[in-house]
Amino acid sequence: MTRDLRRLADTKFDVVVVGAGFYGVTTAWDAAQRGLSVAIIDQGDFGAATSFNNLKTLHGGLRSLLSLNFRQMRLFIRERRALARILPHLVRPLPFVIPTSRTLKRNSLVMRLGLAVNDAVARDRNEGLADPGTHLPDSQILSKEETLRLNPIIAPEGVTGGAMWYDYQMLSTDRVTLSFLLSAVDAGATAANYVKANRFIREGDRVAGVRAEDGLTGDTFDVRGSVVVNCAGPWAASLLTDLPHAAQGGPPPRLSRAMNLVTRKVVGSHACGSMAGGRYLLIVPWRDVSMVGTSHDAYDGSPDQLKVSRWDLEAFLKDAREAFPHAGLTTADVRLIHRGLLPTVSGDGHQVRLLKESQVVDHGRHGLAGLVSVFGVRYTTARYTAELAVDAVFRSMGHATPPPCRTAETPLLGGSMHHVDNFLKAVLLRDIDGISNGTLRRIATTYGTGYDRVLQMARDVPALARPLGRSCDVLGAEILYAARREMALKLTDALIRRTEAGAAGHPGSDALERAGAIMARALGWDEWRQRNEVAEVEAFYRLPRD
Repeated sequence: MTRDLRRLADTKFDVVVVGAGFYGVTTAWDAAQRGLSVAIIDQGDFGAATSFNNLKTLHGGLRSLLSLNFRQMRLFIRERRALARILPHLVRPLPFVIPTSRTLKRNSLVMRLGLAVNDAVARDRNEGLADPGTHLPDSQILSKEETLRLNPIIAPEGVTGGAMWYDYQMLSTDRVTLSFLLSAVDAGATAANYVKANRFIREGDRVAGVRAEDGLTGDTFDVRGSVVVNCAGPWAASLLTDLPHAAQGGPPPRLSRAMNLVTRKVVGSHACGSMAGGRYLLIVPWRDVSMVGTSHDAYDGSPDQLKVSRWDLEAFLKDAREAFPHAGLTTADVRLIHRGLLPTVSGDGHQVRLLKESQVVDHGRHGLAGLVSVFGVRYTTARYTAELAVDAVFRSMGHATPPPCRTAETPLLGGSMHHVDNFLKAVLLRDIDGISNGTLRRIATTYGTGYDRVLQMARDVPALARPLGRSCDVLGAEILYAARREMALKLTDALIRRTEAGAAGHPGSDALERAGAIMARALGWDEWRQRNEVAEVEAFYRLPRD
């Protein structure tokens, strides 16, 4: 994956995708797979904004059951299954445990009935999944004793029992996002990070591309395409402001700030749920940490000014302590704050009504052809929303019947395997000098069937087979691979989004310095640039003080 801005400027594409978050990369993959020439750009790094902010979970629509929205529930079940099919090495079943009580909505009888309906609606949840390791078991009603054993961080008072169901956990949402992008590039797409779309290029009553700016040099150039897909997330609305009011297709959704916390490990193998202030919070086990979420607040500012204050953090921790009093969470336990902006219907303070389903707006229906906007809501249904967006692209190009979408069945790069456990067993039979079985297993899980390209760099340069630091087992070869093969242009890109080194918290000063040195050699940084890159990573982990 090479950042080729000349190709962006010199090529007339079928589709220009603005925004390389999860919705952008799924759209680019679908369009490229259906035979369109595709360009995809992002003003920052791939998946670095709202897509980075999540609890690493793929849901089957259990909340949709509360409103008896079975159509939406079926969509969640189908899309959750599709992601398990095309990326089996990056998703695994995760049990969720919540307590029951004597209240009307959360008593054992209501929960039993709800889980029975859930299992019936999701009866085909494992259909077509060749890997038994991705199969989701039936839900269960638990005794009070079993509930408190599996969810020991809640207050026992008022607990009558519990409910347990299964969804998927993504082992790395960043690698999931990157897998879609790499697959799109492998299918012919041209991708570039740190390229900002400043405005749409209009020719009469049609959008013909975007005026872009290289975020590294400040140079401007045009990226032209028959259709532009606006997947800019919280920046999508601002790109529309220069258009005639009628062409905008109605007011875009308002925004809410979503926040998740990465903390010390407080739960084991089960995700635990409980109530605080009338809403559910979850603590999810992930790697050797826990994630707490999700907090939602109304947001009226600019996406560029999004931040979390010390007051915001303390308020969230207060809610977390109310929901999980035996977790004993304090500010000192917080390793990293995730934050992002999501579309919302309405909101005031903490009372936020999120947009329930993603929106695809074909601006051709409002008098401006060649432009499609996507307002995405969830990871789980992004692939389907991308399918709708690419269907709209084909219609905008004059195709009455778009060609069929195959992204629900086609494995992404790294995911072509029938049985992950058998794949990992075969990998562990290899004897590679200096690399432990644990590290070998982790690399194979992270990169899937493409793992050996990383190991080849370690074999070529034995020094790169060493872990980055005392508390970071990511290899130097993984950092070099990120720089040379995956368009990591900054140290944050390599440490936080390409590898597992810093995604769960600070990797350690020794790992940070060594990764910086590897990136400097690979990309030709001078000493000043290397110090600045290290300082930027340090700032990323710094908690708010005011």
